[in-house]
Amino acid sequence: MIKIPILEIRTFDIWVLLLVGTVMEVLTKSLYIGVKLKSSAERSAEAQMHVLNDELAKKRRLGPSAFVETSKLERKVLAKEKQISEMVDARKRRTEKIAKFVKQFSFTIYAVVFAFYYGHSILSIDGTRVGDETTIVMSNDEEKGRAIGFLQGFLFPLSYIGLGMRVARFGLPTPGFGPLLVLWGAQVTVGNLMDGFEFLI
Repeated sequence: MIKIPILEIRTFDIWVLLLVGTVMEVLTKSLYIGVKLKSSAERSAEAQMHVLNDELAKKRRLGPSAFVETSKLERKVLAKEKQISEMVDARKRRTEKIAKFVKQFSFTIYAVVFAFYYGHSILSIDGTRVGDETTIVMSNDEEKGRAIGFLQGFLFPLSYIGLGMRVARFGLPTPGFGPLLVLWGAQVTVGNLMDGFEFLI
């Protein structure tokens, strides 16, 4: 079991950030789920389309004797296809609008959290307790280097992937976890749970 050499931990702030991340993800995922689901009108139109296709197939099997009825059904099928296509396009446009809103909303929250907690670590690592603890005296650079090395190993491979991790560490006075890392952790966890819920429905 890995022991994390904690120098300082801000428990209350962690709970606040976890709550903010959870609420954000629930709201945004709920919007996505609501807009992606087919409306009752669209489901009804698809059911009518299925019935019309069945009737059209029966009329076509009758041959030329049912030419007039077949032509009428073909026009109805085309009209219903157009109606369904318009509904699908409208749903796609709503989804795009929601995606744009969610992106702007998320960046706003990230900017507020970053600015509010700038210069403050949510959890700081004690470099003097990393590696050879028998070393009583060490320079600040050595202590910081040990703490950074521990974090990189603890978060591997996330510590080497993407711009997000570098942004999350920017402005921290000591090596540790920044507020954005906690916020994103809550979002990822809740997002995965809601993805499973969306799959079930």
